[in-house]
Amino acid sequence: MLASQRHLFSIPDDVTYLDVAYMSPIPKTAVEAGIRGVKVKAAPWDMTINSYYDEVEKARTLAASFIGAQPDDMAIIPATSYGVAVAAANVPVAAGSVILMMENEHTSHRYAWLELAKQKGARVVTVQRLPHEAWADKLISAIRNSDAPVSVVAGTIVHWFEGTHVDIEAVAEATRQAGASLVMDGTQWVGAVPFDVSRVRPDFLAFATYKFLLGPYRLAFLYANKDWQQKGRPLEFHSWNRAGGERPDFYLQTMLDYLPGARRFDMGERSDFAVLPIAIDAMELLQQWGGEAVHDRLLYLNRFIWQEAERHGFSGPNLAMRAGHISVVDLGERYRDDLAKRLREKKAFVTIRGSKMRITPHVYNDEADILKLFDIVEALTR
Repeated sequence: MLASQRHLFSIPDDVTYLDVAYMSPIPKTAVEAGIRGVKVKAAPWDMTINSYYDEVEKARTLAASFIGAQPDDMAIIPATSYGVAVAAANVPVAAGSVILMMENEHTSHRYAWLELAKQKGARVVTVQRLPHEAWADKLISAIRNSDAPVSVVAGTIVHWFEGTHVDIEAVAEATRQAGASLVMDGTQWVGAVPFDVSRVRPDFLAFATYKFLLGPYRLAFLYANKDWQQKGRPLEFHSWNRAGGERPDFYLQTMLDYLPGARRFDMGERSDFAVLPIAIDAMELLQQWGGEAVHDRLLYLNRFIWQEAERHGFSGPNLAMRAGHISVVDLGERYRDDLAKRLREKKAFVTIRGSKMRITPHVYNDEADILKLFDIVEALTR
């Protein structure tokens, strides 16, 4: 099994950081890559046209590898919400139709659909479940038993707030049978869970880099399927997503054709000389470790988390419903309003929302981090 990689990160010995689903640290080499990138802008006289293209295509290729896609399938965007907005600007939504999403869906995957429903005269239907019920079963039932045509299903493979698994392949099949579009948010799992986009076949899949991909903030990627690569309309209109946009006389010509594939959805100023090198370095490091090896490491650490949680008398979702890389522990009556603050004072970092404590390790963690966390929680909630 892949060993702890803490030595590759600048995490002080007295810090217990188990909150990658909030924000990851970036590797030391990625920090150095970012510094080199900043210096590109410090000497613009040394830049060539390749500065605008080479790293863009390298990042696109790396991002595609984490979801089983091809480079042509990927657009470079600033945030997950941007990718969802691209999807909302393209997928057909008829008046009177229904857009389905899980209860407490992440806001980046929620607000665009509420706005679109308002514009189109459609409805957003929030799917709920009981603790013993599986999200996929509830979503499929909602699709098949809807009192109006379903136009869009907002999907993912893990509920970000609960840490519960979603059988997205089954949901995708029901979505296709209903003639609806499937739009996915992968921010809470791309880089942690092996995924093959050809098995699920969503219309769009957006994911940011600042969590499990160990990358920078303000950078994300958007997968678009082949249909949307041919007919999709971007949010922004500029030279960098146009065929011929690199020509020195680009300002003299009006170039109506887009670059091939999903590049038509690329954001303006996509060639961020400081941000892209960080993402590239981090994704290359993840590739060196191997997707399966990283996943196995996270499965092991999360099993250890649940072992300790149950030993201390805490509970969580049913075993069969737990995601393998995110643990959401219910503190129950031992929750304290000041617990998050007091944990930070002890230099232990997790996310606490209500009585739920979300613990999310990555490759820089080991068993000692988990033992230390629960010892601190035990002392603070005793």
